[in-house]
Amino acid sequence: MTNSNLVAVFNGQIANQPLQLCNARDLHQFLEAKTQFGNWISDRISDYGFTQNEDYIIVTQRTNGRPRKEYHITLDMGKELAMVERNEKGRQVRKYFIECERRAKELTKQQQPFPLAEAEADEEAIRIIANLYHSLNGAYEMGEKIRKEYPHLGRDIDKFIGGHYLYNLNMPTENALTKARKYVQAKSERIMFIKGMLSLLDEQPQPKRLNNF
Repeated sequence: MTNSNLVAVFNGQIANQPLQLCNARDLHQFLEAKTQFGNWISDRISDYGFTQNEDYIIVTQRTNGRPRKEYHITLDMGKELAMVERNEKGRQVRKYFIECERRAKELTKQQQPFPLAEAEADEEAIRIIANLYHSLNGAYEMGEKIRKEYPHLGRDIDKFIGGHYLYNLNMPTENALTKARKYVQAKSERIMFIKGMLSLLDEQPQPKRLNNF
């Protein structure tokens, strides 16, 4: 039996988290469970402590004009439901879910180096800009102090160098400092976001304990 004959897996969200899901009704059919679906899923949720909006969500769909509840479940929940059936079908679909998770994780790893490498390059650029910023800011503050507290010294500098040196340097220096500060803030927020997302992807979910198994 090929994977195309197994339970359909699709991308969805639970509590705003992107996850791979499957329809519990499809799983029930594949497992060839003897119990009617409504009783089967209710009993499994009760017996094994599954939590709505964590392990599954309920979606209401209309079939022939009548509403029907569908349970979209995580693959972790699907693996546990398959395992407690204790038959060949259960073992088969559990391995299939594990393979689906492995492929999704492998795809994520292939995509990770690009934003991470870019973030690390941005970090190096930020360190350089921050050093330049502090040096330039020190010179700017010294110039402001001379201009305001020691105007006679400022006039001597202008006379020696020529032109209104301190005055003409003030505005472009202030603009450059403002732009550098905004750039560092924006890049820092992006780096924190990328690293935060990658750390979430690296976290391994802990399986629930099957007390009755």
